[in-house]
Amino acid sequence: MKKILSLITCGLVLGLSSAFAGDPVNTTCPIKDKKVDASSKTAQVEVKFCCGKCKDKFDADVLAGLKKFAAAKDGECPISGKPVKDDKSSTATIGVCCGGCAKKVKADPKKALAKVK
Repeated sequence: MKKILSLITCGLVLGLSSAFAGDPVNTTCPIKDKKVDASSKTAQVEVKFCCGKCKDKFDADVLAGLKKFAAAKDGECPISGKPVKDDKSSTATIGVCCGGCAKKVKADPKKALAKVK
């Protein structure tokens, strides 16, 4: 039983790791609606949470979590709506088509993330 749980855990970690290991979570630029140039153009977005449970929910479905983050108020957990804690966060990599779009995502991530597909 322990071996099966270990295999399942490894599978989940490997499956989720692409969203946090530098691979973009999207294939279309949220600014210009063009194909992402993932080889060189990305923007990192940090999302903070109120607790580990909310972080885990976000990590399980990053795209849905980014939509919730885009709609959340500043300082508010995108999952629960409670105040965020600095020690609970995830970083998502957003693919863009060019350096100019990367700057726009970094300048106003919530506006850009509302358009992530």
